[in-house]
Order: sequence, then C-alpha cells, then structure tokens
Amino acid sequence: MELLDTMLMTPGPVHLDSEVLLAGARQLRHHRTNDFAPIYKECVELLKKFFGTTQHLYLTTSSGTGGMETAVANLFNEGETVLTVQTGVFGVRFTQICEAFRLKPVVLKCEDGKAVTIDQIDEALKKHPEISGITVTFNETSTGICNDIQAIGNFLKDKGKILIVDGVSGLGALPFKMDDWHVDVTVSASQKGFLAPPGVGMVALSDKAWKKVETVKCHGYYFDLKLYKRDQEQAIPAYPWTPAINVMFSLQEALRKIDRIGLDNCIKHYAKLAGGLRAGLKALGLKLFTEEKATSNVLTVFYAPEGIAPKEIVSEMRNKYGILIAGGQEQFAATLLRITTIGAIGERDLLGTIALLEMILKKKGYLKQTGAGINAMMDYFLKHE
Repeated sequence: MELLDTMLMTPGPVHLDSEVLLAGARQLRHHRTNDFAPIYKECVELLKKFFGTTQHLYLTTSSGTGGMETAVANLFNEGETVLTVQTGVFGVRFTQICEAFRLKPVVLKCEDGKAVTIDQIDEALKKHPEISGITVTFNETSTGICNDIQAIGNFLKDKGKILIVDGVSGLGALPFKMDDWHVDVTVSASQKGFLAPPGVGMVALSDKAWKKVETVKCHGYYFDLKLYKRDQEQAIPAYPWTPAINVMFSLQEALRKIDRIGLDNCIKHYAKLAGGLRAGLKALGLKLFTEEKATSNVLTVFYAPEGIAPKEIVSEMRNKYGILIAGGQEQFAATLLRITTIGAIGERDLLGTIALLEMILKKKGYLKQTGAGINAMMDYFLKHE
C-alpha cells in the first residue's frame, strides 16, 4: 500500500499543523515594502521573547548550520582560538566551521551520552588562556543531550569570553533565557522548536557580542550581520537580500500559535510526551543512550535491540506504517534510534508510534508479546494529565 503522507517523528524537521503549512501558500508580498515589513518585524519581536532577550536578533535565509556559520564569521578574526565543546555531531560541526574560517579550535570532546561539565570547561580555559570564545550545543539531537547552558553562562559571565550557543533544536521546546543566563550569541532555525518549515535561520547577540562584531571584518558578505542591522533599522524594516518569504508567512503563524498557547505550556507538553515515551521504551527493555540527568525532552535516543539494524526498523516504520523515526547519525548509525517528542504531535501520535514499534520488534523476534510499552505509556499519561 502506498501511503499518501508520513508522520514525522524525527527531531527536525518536525511534524507541522495544517494552519502553519497553509499560511505559506499565500500569494507573495514584495520584501521591500510595507506589505512585508510588519511580518518581518513581528517575527523578530516574538523570537526575542522566546529567546529570552531584549538585545539584537537577525534572521537569515538558511538552516541552523547557516546560523552557526553566521556566528563564527562575525565574531572572530582569523587565527583566534575558540573552545568547541563536542557532545555529539553538531558540536563537531562547530569545530568544522571554525576550521573553515581559519580559527584555532581547541576541542573538548565529551564522553558519548554525557553532557559537558563546568570542571571540563574550566580545565580547558586554564590550559589555553588564549581562548576568546566557546561554542556549546544546547540540545544535541544526535545524542539526546541537553547541556546546562545556565550553569555554563554563569561560570563564564566575568571571564571575558564570547559564549555561542547552538539552540537550533532546543529553543521553543526547552526553557531558555538568553539574557538571564549570560549567553552572548544564540543561533536557531525555523524547522524544529519553532514549528515552521525549514528556511529561516536566527542569530541573537548580546550588546557585548555586538561590540565584538564591530571589531571583526566578517568572513564573507551574505552573512555579514552589519548589513542585517543596517537594513533592519531602516524606516521600513527590511532584510538585506531576498528572504524566504513564504517560509516567513508560515513562521509568523507558528510563532503566533506558540504565543497564544504560551511557550511554558508548550514546554510542559513536550516534557509530558518525553516522560511517556521513555516509560514505554524502558518497559520494552530498550536501553536509553543518554545519561539521565542530561536527557533532553526534545527527543529520546536509545539502542536498537542487539542483532537488529536500526535502518531496518526505520525503513519498516516508514514504508509500511507511514511513521518516520530517525536512526543514529554518523558513528551512531549502526546502533541507535531516535524518536522526537516535539512538533504538532500529542499522546495519540506517540502511542501509535510505540504500538507499531512493538509490532515490528515482535516480528523480528525481540518481543515475545506486545503491549508492555503502550501500557506503560498510557499509565504515565494518565498519571500526568
């Protein structure tokens, strides 16, 4: 049977609701007119609210990686030393971006499945006092880790370093307060916690970070934040290039919806779904990958049963049942599976996902009988209504 669509239970892009998708089907508006400027301005203001900042925030036409590159290109001169914290694939990506711009990365590679500690950062800074900036992933979707950005920001606040946080998958889904936590630069994107299609990157900067931007000759032109600031402060706020106009329509609708529901309520909803999912997986005897104290509510990462390739499970879930979960990334591809708990989803979608996963695991010989996972999830949801 050919399925008409697929439910995305992946950590990004996430499953979207029809109102957000239909908003993007509107007729184009010209991006240098008063027809479009209010949309752009509203998106910026709502995002500042959700980032937890009153300072600078600019939108780019890119994915989250474009936002990461924008931060590095604008904040550091060639040859500067940057500490790149690696708690998964996206921490490695920050290292690669720094290398591409001829910086000198000092790599802090954490043990698989574990968050970075303040002691590890402190040790690296003492060993390399020349470090001028630090990159950290807030929510690492390859490993399910949520790093303690509040503690890191408090530790670094008086040390004269630029703290850059990859918030691509965490913002909109987890508590985050950029200004209160002393974060200098936060990057994110439209397709994960902000519940919109891919195409809009976001870069927020503290006043401290902006002062550094003014001293750096940007490595490039398209992502030069000085140009974004210039155009955003015009009488008709504008974007320096042609933006992803229809994605912005969808983003505006998604941000309005989050604001109506309340960001805190969205975060609580995701926490409930994550708790139910983990209860179900544990009841099936599946081993979780991430250390408990650092486990993110954006997704849960777990080991596939021994002898069953993750790609086999992913393929059957998608091709037979129309549910797309994620396998592991890169070095984790042969061992891990990932299921999200964010997006336009609820208990119905998770219960269906776990029920179908149980069916597949029974057919493959891992389970003798079905029901343990879905029963554990239902019990959890009933206790947390």
